Amino acid sequence: MDFFYEITVESTFYLWGSLLLLPLWIYSFVNHKGCRKEMIICGTLFGFAAILIAHNYAIHDYWSPPYIFNNVFYLEDFIYGFLFGGIAAEIFEITFGFKETKQNKKKKTFLLPIFLAITVLSFFLFVNLLGWNSIVAHIVPPLIIGLFCIFLRRDFLLPTILSGIIMLVITFLWQSLILAIYPNAIIDFWMIENLSGIFINGIPIEELIFAFALGFGASCFYELVMGYEYVKKTRSC
Repeated sequence: MDFFYEITVESTFYLWGSLLLLPLWIYSFVNHKGCRKEMIICGTLFGFAAILIAHNYAIHDYWSPPYIFNNVFYLEDFIYGFLFGGIAAEIFEITFGFKETKQNKKKKTFLLPIFLAITVLSFFLFVNLLGWNSIVAHIVPPLIIGLFCIFLRRDFLLPTILSGIIMLVITFLWQSLILAIYPNAIIDFWMIENLSGIFINGIPIEELIFAFALGFGASCFYELVMGYEYVKKTRSC
């Protein structure tokens, strides 16, 4: 088996499609230095999670993207998770000009294994036991985590909802751009027979729901765990 695919628009779709997020990530990182640490930490976490979830679930029942290393190394999964997850974690601060004040609330690091357990159990329950498409297990954990954040910190209600909506809009624009470049991307790489069949501007509604869920859950979990608060910035950070 060849180590590399032939380099074409089709064979590098996942790579260049993910890298279309890079300008937004760079803009956020450069212009909001107070967000950088969380973008790196959360992006790295989501990057490795994307590899594990894709390898064990998504590529078997949801989509089958090309990898430039011919399924030997999942570089694209990490890039996608790193960029998309890093943006989602800080999109509220970036969009509305807020920053975090440090540890004004008690840390809740005990929630980390709980959040991990919710994610693992969701995939086991929905996919392994019930046989549902793994996109359901992609969506449910961040929604539950976001609700946890709101329940424990009522001040997170607006940030979680707005972050979910913004990530949905970003995903709509991002994937519309992908389809403008490569109109057959969904047909070629998504397992359409396993989807709901509902498309918005050619984009599977599952993609948009997942984007909302990730923004909803990712936007405040780091602040909750670390005991941070949001305050309005008076000048650029």
